[in-house]
Amino acid sequence: LFYYKSNTENFFNFENIPNEFSKNINNISDINIIGIPKIIHHICPRDFRRWHIKWFNCYESWIRLYPSPEYTHMHWDDKELDEFIEENYSWFLEVFRNYDVNIKRYDISRLFLLYHYGGIYADMDYYCNRNFYDQLHKNKISISESPYKQNEYLQNALMISPKNNKFWLDVIEEGVKRWNNGNIDYIKNNVVLYLTGPQLVSDVYKKHKSKIKVLPIKQYNPKKNSADFDNPNVYTKHYCTFSWSNH
Repeated sequence: LFYYKSNTENFFNFENIPNEFSKNINNISDINIIGIPKIIHHICPRDFRRWHIKWFNCYESWIRLYPSPEYTHMHWDDKELDEFIEENYSWFLEVFRNYDVNIKRYDISRLFLLYHYGGIYADMDYYCNRNFYDQLHKNKISISESPYKQNEYLQNALMISPKNNKFWLDVIEEGVKRWNNGNIDYIKNNVVLYLTGPQLVSDVYKKHKSKIKVLPIKQYNPKKNSADFDNPNVYTKHYCTFSWSNH
């Protein structure tokens, strides 16, 4: 699905995704939308061999239901994220490059991307059943509720935002504070969730509840193995492949 093979390589060809899915995949220069920009962000390696098997169908669902040229799909790999931070947010570069695992960079990058561009961020293991753009609040951030309340109230796997919403800077600022001043024992045990992940987003959300629309579990994030998970009428569902734990 959407890749080429040669004798030595097996890489996703972002520049040559079939026209019926994406004609302007990396072109955002002409986008000027009030409210939620029609941009879909994914963070993923270009090497297909690093993709979880679930990612292929999930990714295809977004480019099928959010077709170009109406929607622009942006794909970010490690190198591009580093260049994006260096070019636009150099004040954060030292922290960014000193994270010990990539998932922390992916977590924090999605916050910067939503602040900088706006649009929809979705993890690669988030499947979309139906286009929900018209259901979104045009002037608020929307974040999916977590069905795993023992870990966090919100998940950072599906987040939607207008451009330049200060909430993301507040989350990033709190993340820097935790990086510099956090309880070391707690960080060791909850390092990703607490420092850059859904616990961080959930904790800052508690200070800004009136500014955030929570996307309900039943429609946007049903728990795996629940009756709702395979309901074709849900908008989205999260497979929770945890592939980031290997990178």
